[in-house]
Amino acid sequence: MECVSILLWAADGSEILDYRGRLDDGFEWGKYIGVANSQVFGDIPDLPQEQLSIHHSPRLYRKSLPEYTYRDLRRLLGTMRQVFAEKGRGVRLGCTFDPSPEFAVSPFKYRRHQEVCLADTLGDGKKVRNFVCCYAELHADPTAYAGFPKGIEEGTSFGKFLGRQARRFCEDMGFDYIWLSNGFGFGLEAWGVCGALFDGRKFDNAACVDIKKKILRFWVDLRRELPGLPIETRGTNLSTAMDLASDGVPLREIYRNVPGVKPPPNSPWAALNGDFGMELAGWMSHIAELPKGTGYPFRFYVHDPWFINSPWLDRYGRNPHDIYLPLAVARLGEDGRAEGPDRVCFLSVDDSCGNMPEQVPNEVIPHIRAALDTAPDKGGPVIWLYPFDEYHEMVFSGEGMAEVFFGDWFMRTAINCGFPVGTVVSTGNLEAAMASGACDGNVLVAPTAAFQRPKILGLLSKFIQGGGKVLLYGPVNAPELLALLGLERSDPISGELTSAIEGKSAMLRHEPTYCAGGIDTVKAGDDVEVVASVQDKVIALRRGNVAWVRGGNSFTIGKNGRYVDMLDRGRYFYPESLMRILLGKLGYLCEFDRLSPVQPEPMMVMNYCRNALYLSSYVPDMNTAERLRFPEGAPIFVETETLIRDGLAVYHFPKAVHMECRVFVEMQDGAVRCKEFCRCTPEVKRRLEVSGLKDATLRFRPEPGFEARTKVLKDPGAPPYVEGDFLETESEGGFAGNVLTCRNVTGTILISW
Repeated sequence: MECVSILLWAADGSEILDYRGRLDDGFEWGKYIGVANSQVFGDIPDLPQEQLSIHHSPRLYRKSLPEYTYRDLRRLLGTMRQVFAEKGRGVRLGCTFDPSPEFAVSPFKYRRHQEVCLADTLGDGKKVRNFVCCYAELHADPTAYAGFPKGIEEGTSFGKFLGRQARRFCEDMGFDYIWLSNGFGFGLEAWGVCGALFDGRKFDNAACVDIKKKILRFWVDLRRELPGLPIETRGTNLSTAMDLASDGVPLREIYRNVPGVKPPPNSPWAALNGDFGMELAGWMSHIAELPKGTGYPFRFYVHDPWFINSPWLDRYGRNPHDIYLPLAVARLGEDGRAEGPDRVCFLSVDDSCGNMPEQVPNEVIPHIRAALDTAPDKGGPVIWLYPFDEYHEMVFSGEGMAEVFFGDWFMRTAINCGFPVGTVVSTGNLEAAMASGACDGNVLVAPTAAFQRPKILGLLSKFIQGGGKVLLYGPVNAPELLALLGLERSDPISGELTSAIEGKSAMLRHEPTYCAGGIDTVKAGDDVEVVASVQDKVIALRRGNVAWVRGGNSFTIGKNGRYVDMLDRGRYFYPESLMRILLGKLGYLCEFDRLSPVQPEPMMVMNYCRNALYLSSYVPDMNTAERLRFPEGAPIFVETETLIRDGLAVYHFPKAVHMECRVFVEMQDGAVRCKEFCRCTPEVKRRLEVSGLKDATLRFRPEPGFEARTKVLKDPGAPPYVEGDFLETESEGGFAGNVLTCRNVTGTILISW
């Protein structure tokens, strides 16, 4: 039976904390637009309400609102089950716990038990404690709660209290699972670049083991009190490595040791701040490894029922980039095969005023279906090797926190600078992925931290010796990697530096705290192609099939520690963009013609489906030209026209792109077109017409199972296209998948299969 999961935000979870076991008690519910507990901000400006932010002055979403009891809530859930049963569909009903002050008035969190609020996430640097921390402990309280009829003892862990209260609440109301929202359960600062272990200036190496124990105690206590109830998670807005280095979050141990925990979906933050690099890097880092026996969810931000946002309408402008970009992402699992999300979630069905405009599902659902239909079925052109185990070991050994912090922040900005990574594989799954052929013909991208173990270094060496292409990033300390890259170490430099990037001078800023130390490598091999340098130090190179970027993080940390402030691009070069430049040296050339350095680059993800290459892109500023050439040649996307200039296909993408490519050409210059063509006969599944070819090498990616049926007809005449000059094709190796090649082609061709 088809089953739908519905997550009810009746309030903010305080209805769970406050539950006394009496069904006729009322509870505070989520009737506000804005931050319901606005007192957490301290002094509020003395202004008329209409001049105040809804963060400082929440509004009721409409007049004449009713009060609700727990009995009403139980009756609502029963009615929902009855309706779904009548429609022949199953339903799962979930309740929410949120640690923030946003959604409903909470006397428990902000009056009676403020001690559980340890984080100042919304405090704007004023050290106002307003987010509940999972490893907080409660003060004594004589109140008779449902799970604690004799009151709360001093020092009761929050995990124990929440778990026991949730068990009674879910049993009495009829909930099937609980959702832990806004990063709850994953450290102190779920939104912040700083946290319990990092204050923006230094890392607290000594405290990481203690913090790990506290977080795991929360999960052990929660699960002990909630045996068997599924626990779904929102996760933080950041990545695995960021949370490890700043907050000591042992995601590995949570995944492996706490039964019934689901991994988080992609973060909704990109809808609010446009940081799609953070969304994609964070999500890939969270799905590199998974809890045993679980899949992972994709979530799309449709409406915000609390803050007058309807992202599809007023953030995305009805453009589907935040559908196609994340749904082009996949992980390589334990068998080396590509795995996409196993469920789709929507936040939310209604807007802040209780409306459910039909326009939104009518427009969104077709894009969701199209993205799922073309989802990755194997490893993509650029595969991120993620050191899930190594990062945990580096942090909890107390020796590698700065390097762990550096790595994911660097990748986040690289993605924002147009680096088209879309597949992730953990070091634990790398051997299976290589054995399955998932990495063949693709570029493996990895932090240098991934190669601490001899086994992983051995797999890398074997991959390179077999013709595999590798792009590394990060500081190089191991003698084996120094030798591989043709480097040696010297005295480190940092600060304001003048760099030389392919003959052009640029200023960059290298802050050792954010960049895992100074720049300390110089060229040692004669066969090293230096792509970028500062003084005598090398920061980017290529050596055969291997490329490397030292990398740096182009930001400072804001005053409240919540997020980073990017450096002025009009003044500084971002070394994160070197990843895209070096990827071009390995065969995937993605150049952008921009009006100025401050203009943002397009963001791209590439994936394979049924042997076609799909490109999904978000173009924040359409005053950009995209110039592309891949190992097969210049891509000619279906239903597009492009100018070939110096062997590169030149495009001017719209705001959001999701395009199929089966045709690639090698030719110097000219206008080329790829057009979907009428089948004309039932024996043919599809036809593509390609015109404008000039002495070109044409490569075609056939659909699996149709290789022998694929025909290339030169200068097609009248249907049914069974006679004429059919070109010979050769099956060409060295690519990720099957490729058919025709050489010295001029004019128009018709490809049929």
